[in-house]
Amino acid sequence: MRKALLGTAGMAALFACGMPGASAQTMGELCIECLSIRVGPPVVVRGPFPDELDASFTALRLPDGRIRGFSANGATYAVDGVDIYDMGGERRAVLEPGNPGEPEECGRWLTSTVRNGDEVLGFVHQESICNYGPGGQTDKTMAIARSLDDGLTWTDLGTVISGADAPKVGFTTGEGDCSMLDGGDGFLYAYCLRASDWQTIVARAPLGLPTDWRKYFEGSWTEPGLDGHATDIGFVGTGAGYLRDFDLVAAVANDPWFGGVRLSLSRDKLEFADVAEPILPVDGTEWERPAKTELVGYSTIVDPETGSNSVGQRFLLSYIFVPSDKGFEDRYLVHQEVSLTVEPGAPLVQAGIALTRYVDDENRFVTSTGPQTGERAGYRQDAVVAHLLTKAPENIASRKIAECSSDWAGHLDQMLAEDGSCADYSRDRTAGWLFADEQAGSVPVYRCYAEDRQTHFASAAADCEGLGAMEFVLGYGLAP
Repeated sequence: MRKALLGTAGMAALFACGMPGASAQTMGELCIECLSIRVGPPVVVRGPFPDELDASFTALRLPDGRIRGFSANGATYAVDGVDIYDMGGERRAVLEPGNPGEPEECGRWLTSTVRNGDEVLGFVHQESICNYGPGGQTDKTMAIARSLDDGLTWTDLGTVISGADAPKVGFTTGEGDCSMLDGGDGFLYAYCLRASDWQTIVARAPLGLPTDWRKYFEGSWTEPGLDGHATDIGFVGTGAGYLRDFDLVAAVANDPWFGGVRLSLSRDKLEFADVAEPILPVDGTEWERPAKTELVGYSTIVDPETGSNSVGQRFLLSYIFVPSDKGFEDRYLVHQEVSLTVEPGAPLVQAGIALTRYVDDENRFVTSTGPQTGERAGYRQDAVVAHLLTKAPENIASRKIAECSSDWAGHLDQMLAEDGSCADYSRDRTAGWLFADEQAGSVPVYRCYAEDRQTHFASAAADCEGLGAMEFVLGYGLAP
């Protein structure tokens, strides 16, 4: 079990969290239960692509203020934009697969970048033995690379992480899918997936000697990065970053047993504590596509200004998204802004996700917490109605809210309903949860209908903002 408090004076921080006028943050500790987390609307910034978006997103701020993002699937591509949301442009290959028999013969996926003086260090996922599919075989490793031109060309400094297991027919072996971060203590840290048991392992290297990696094993950083043993730190995930304001490592992972994307925090970079509520609710994590549920994968955290995974209290959750009933030919890159606030006491609920109303050119609406893709890509953000809860709160009556849709009117009519009440509409996804009754700081969420346009929508106003007529109150969400 992971501890719920960070730092050496954990009990003091716990008591401070519940004391009026006291803040765990002022005591040099962070009370996780005192965190308030708000997740903004999803923004689709790239896609769909069948041959990209197969790794965590990473980016660099260029000297002229523009952003260079990196997308990978076998090869790694650079995409330049005016900011981190402008990632829909042309791509150019900057890393290619290696020669047969080499560790990178199947491809090189750039997963992380760290600026170090005049150079950029890149962490590169590699695969060999390209026998993909059921009963196939693949071996994963990680390499370090250096760039002196902001990621357009790279010098391979060699493989630095490999598993203690040997390649085996019929299995995926090795260690890879790592994210690399600057830990603010003179070391680079890598959070990697061990293929043999799907656990997270950690390695580190001096920032001044980025080829000398050591894995954490049985209490010390002694095992070599190449073929060394490692003590797992649990299923933390590999999408990691550094929270500058708190001096913490943050990890995000889509965990179906947790109910969504989990945020975990660590002071010592080894022992992680989970925020009790998902920051995104999900219905499933099915990698066999197509599937009836959406897929959120390769989640990570990114600074919106620099592209780095060293972030402040406002950062982006970035992930690859595959819609329900779609295969990997329909991959999208999605960013959602996340804000962290330390409250003087534990809030009623910690996490809220934006319930966003979208409108198309015919003034018809979609109200959703999820990305709008495919035939809905043309809908524009109209308003954030409220923030929905990401799980059912304990000891407070709530309602699970589903998103439902139909084409009965000859066009898309999408609406919200209590789960199990979509009636003749198809259930699309879980939107989140609403309080059944009004709570302090909550706002009502009404279901409305515009008869002239035959479109449902949601509003926080009883008069539906003059856009239609109110049907009933769905429940109460967190104020936006």
